[in-house]
Amino acid sequence: MNNFPKISKNTHYKGFPSDIKVILGDYDSKSISEINAGDEIFVNSSKTDQVQDVKKVMYRGIIKEIRCTGQVFNVNSTENQKFYVIRKEIRDYCRKKYNKINLGVFEKNIEILSSGQLKNGDYLLIPKHHQVKKNSLIKTEEFVKTFSNNIRMKIPDIIPFTRQLFRWFGYYLAEGMILFSSDKRYKQKCRGVSFTIGIDEIVLLNDIICYGEEIFDIKPKVIRISERNAYRINFYNTQLGEFIFCLFNTGSSRKRIHPFLLSASEELLSELINSWLKGDGWVCSSRGIIIGNTTSFELVNQIYFILINLGELPSVGLSAHKNQNRNKARELGYYLRHNLYNIQLHNNKKRSHRKQNKSYMFTPILKTKNKQYEGYIFNLELRNSSSFQANYFLVNTDD
Repeated sequence: MNNFPKISKNTHYKGFPSDIKVILGDYDSKSISEINAGDEIFVNSSKTDQVQDVKKVMYRGIIKEIRCTGQVFNVNSTENQKFYVIRKEIRDYCRKKYNKINLGVFEKNIEILSSGQLKNGDYLLIPKHHQVKKNSLIKTEEFVKTFSNNIRMKIPDIIPFTRQLFRWFGYYLAEGMILFSSDKRYKQKCRGVSFTIGIDEIVLLNDIICYGEEIFDIKPKVIRISERNAYRINFYNTQLGEFIFCLFNTGSSRKRIHPFLLSASEELLSELINSWLKGDGWVCSSRGIIIGNTTSFELVNQIYFILINLGELPSVGLSAHKNQNRNKARELGYYLRHNLYNIQLHNNKKRSHRKQNKSYMFTPILKTKNKQYEGYIFNLELRNSSSFQANYFLVNTDD
């Protein structure tokens, strides 16, 4: 048995529990415990660096839990872990002198503070990432394994990035699924792609059919399901099924966006988000917000990341179940198969407590609390940088 030294809250060790997410250079994300030396990660706004070493130690002591406006995912760290911060006093100064938040003053007053020094109202920083080189096409052979001569209908070898393509992708994220073969000799052999939409969603019906035929040269089979007041649109094609399965997976709780697509232009990513919202979103006029739902933890994080880079101020929440508080729902015996996450977009950004410039989103802290922790703590040593993103927030690695 390994004997780990007891590390109390009074030591100078800095780090995070294993579930903290780190953003990779290809726009994917990993838990900090899965990061390896040599991985390229985002270290600041539009900047990447290589991980030189991953520090891991058994920790017994106090962990600071930090919750910020617009995020249901807390960031936990040791009390000595450093963050890039704008103090609450700077916000109060701006309001008193300018009667508003002055971003120029904010930018000049970014400090590095330990989590033990943080308080409610302080602002943490979330960097934005704008890639100079954008992908403009996709080679299907890099994502499809089945290129046999026995395939009757092949999809194009090269597919240009277009608004129609990304709109179709967004519809799949909201309404699509992969069709698999029932032949037990094969494990997850794709037969095609299927969409299920409401009988009144005529625009979505026409878009899915027309764009699918135009892009992939496949004519779908449309089935009306009267008992569900819905249409089923099936594109039967093995290669198309493999292609979409590789890019987005299937199943409401497992869907995600392949990192390759996250390097598309902002216009195309905006098209993908808008079409996803047409399928899985609605407008709450009384609150002036647009809300989209998903049960996929990975997808909600990717959409949140895309929206920040598009200049939006998204909020991530956890929806109630059966119109009840989730803890109350469990007490009443409701079966909660998956968490239902929601993304909220406010029409009036000026009224938001969060602020942004070209490089960062500034997010105020709602609540902090201390809790006892015993387990592994991780931190990263980088080749040329002293910062990285932990659950999106910019943290410092200097001793």
